[in-house]
Amino acid sequence: MLTKIRRNIAQLIYSETTFATHFNVPIKFDSNDVKAVNERIVEIPFIFSAIEHDNKPNKILDFGCARSWISLSLASLGHEVYGIDLRDFPFQHQNFIFQKMNILDFEIRNFDFIISLSTLEHVGLGAYGEKYDQQAFAKVVNKIHWLIKPDGRFILTLPVGMPSSDQFEKSFSPDEIIKLIVNGKFILLKENHYKRFDLKYWLPCSKKEIAQVSNDFQSRKKAGSGVNGVGCYIFKKINAE
Repeated sequence: MLTKIRRNIAQLIYSETTFATHFNVPIKFDSNDVKAVNERIVEIPFIFSAIEHDNKPNKILDFGCARSWISLSLASLGHEVYGIDLRDFPFQHQNFIFQKMNILDFEIRNFDFIISLSTLEHVGLGAYGEKYDQQAFAKVVNKIHWLIKPDGRFILTLPVGMPSSDQFEKSFSPDEIIKLIVNGKFILLKENHYKRFDLKYWLPCSKKEIAQVSNDFQSRKKAGSGVNGVGCYIFKKINAE
């Protein structure tokens, strides 16, 4: 009986520290019931589908890798993966190199893919200890363009809906975010939009539908986890520096 109790306690500690603390799992529970499902449920499959394998490893940068298992998953598939974040990332893999730093100070180049999984919406707001900077978004997009190899891909997911901003994150209209990223540096290859229903369900939706979704602070607070509308994009680098 004592062994069983110890095993149960160990499993509880492991699940709390490894999954709830270190990773943003998409399904949130209240006791044994699903309370909410956040945008990771559509973002993560989109990113995996966007990575072209061609039976060879790719060089991939995961910008904002903390609280995500994308880096470790891609490293486990044989890719050469770099992760950067302002926060700590305690896990290791032989195909994964982590650097705790600002992307503006990162100097390794020629990536086949750069991933920004729900990261770019926080840039420049000071939410993670960096200085508030209204120009930071444009600076980061320029840096990403510089880091990607010619014809490389930028895979982006972030809140899309009615424009809003607070001290933690921004939400962009679908046309606004495309304009901000393209801006003579990228061409859009693919865009998908998803809307949350009844806190637990996600379905594809049109630009018109996503533009009516609220991702503001009060909407996020009510949901308890994540946003209500998300855009998932693949951009291709225009080679002119």
